Amino acid sequence: MRTQVLATIIVGVTEWLAERSIRVRRLLTVVYDRLYATEWMNRPPAAHSRFTPEQIVARTDIFNAAADRYFAEQTDQPFLLGKPYTDIDNFARRFFDIGVVAHWLRLAPGDVVMELGAGTCWLLHFLNRYGCPTIAVDVSPAALEMGRQLFERDPQTNWDLDPQFLPYDGHRIPLSDGHVDKILLYDAFHHVPNQDEVLREMARVLKDGGVVAMCEPAPGHSHTQASLDEMDAWDVLENDIDVEALEQRALACGFSRMTVVPIGLPLSVEVPAGSLRDFLLGRELGHYWRLWTTAMRVVTYIVVYKGEYHATTRNPDNLQARIEPAVDRGRVTAGAPIQLHVRVTNTGDTRWLCGTPDRRGTTQLAANLHRIDPDTCIDPKWSRTLLPRDVPPGDHVTLHVVLPTIETPGEYRIEFDVIAEHVCAFAERGSPTTDLPMTII
Repeated sequence: MRTQVLATIIVGVTEWLAERSIRVRRLLTVVYDRLYATEWMNRPPAAHSRFTPEQIVARTDIFNAAADRYFAEQTDQPFLLGKPYTDIDNFARRFFDIGVVAHWLRLAPGDVVMELGAGTCWLLHFLNRYGCPTIAVDVSPAALEMGRQLFERDPQTNWDLDPQFLPYDGHRIPLSDGHVDKILLYDAFHHVPNQDEVLREMARVLKDGGVVAMCEPAPGHSHTQASLDEMDAWDVLENDIDVEALEQRALACGFSRMTVVPIGLPLSVEVPAGSLRDFLLGRELGHYWRLWTTAMRVVTYIVVYKGEYHATTRNPDNLQARIEPAVDRGRVTAGAPIQLHVRVTNTGDTRWLCGTPDRRGTTQLAANLHRIDPDTCIDPKWSRTLLPRDVPPGDHVTLHVVLPTIETPGEYRIEFDVIAEHVCAFAERGSPTTDLPMTII
């Protein structure tokens, strides 16, 4: 009785203060929102409504067959082939999801992207147009056939990128070790029964330094009425993702770390223009915090890394190089071959990619020819030398450079730079060039 009386007094005093002080009201709002978020986070993961974890794994082949039947027996193929445009209720969310996933995958044209659980491949169709070689992997041949139709009916599909549509048995991904740069799962991993086995397979086919991005429903998904209806109608698996447990399993299956991106479409807010300054000063963060926790209860964006991630020259961060010719000055007879060794060190944070000149991000040592008197550029694309291998940050490579002959005697200047094909010259990002004086006699 005494406790109840004391609690009543505290509540009364708090309400009285809140009515008279905006600071107290804001403080109470923050406390409430944090307690609300804490209560949600502290809920134990709900058990699946129909199966134990062991039963789910044991039914892997049954669930996978049901997934193929789901696509094979769909009558509204125009809806499936028209996504995301035909998905009217989720149109905005789909594009928001694509932006988040593409950003955290650090996608760039030329990246080999595998989508596991690709379904009708509408998302990979976007990435094909973006310039990525795509590999659709799914347990449903029927879904992949629809995906192929989607690619074939678009005259803008880039078939030079050799898009692949690979059915798999739900156990082993039919690709060689280290085959792909990035892996994407969109509303798919919660359908996977044998998640540990599939995580190991993803780690196997992903290159070192590769990234996996998932967009999955938030906890509690399997208990929604829509999920229960899907399981009743098709016998497919609707499961929940426990991110803390998933992190431990991912680390045990060959990945190095896992993060969660705490954002979602409900997190986007409208702020009255006249209140923007107050908002930026943090005076409305209580409202923002509530939206944040709400967004986390709708969808979960998960990023999983294999090894240490480095940006590459396809989508670079800090491009810096130190270029050191083996000689300080050259002297060659007119018309004679010009050969020298040049040591190039990666002093930035971006992995330099080797490859062919037609591929985005292929890194080359560039030599531009200048006449000294007067100082004029004769040929800004005089010579290019390919790297023999990828060069990670901190590493170096020594190149045997064979330059074109110079037929006219005189004083010249060879300007060395490093370039990433179809991206930029390193000098454009502030990297120093190196000059080599050259006398032609």
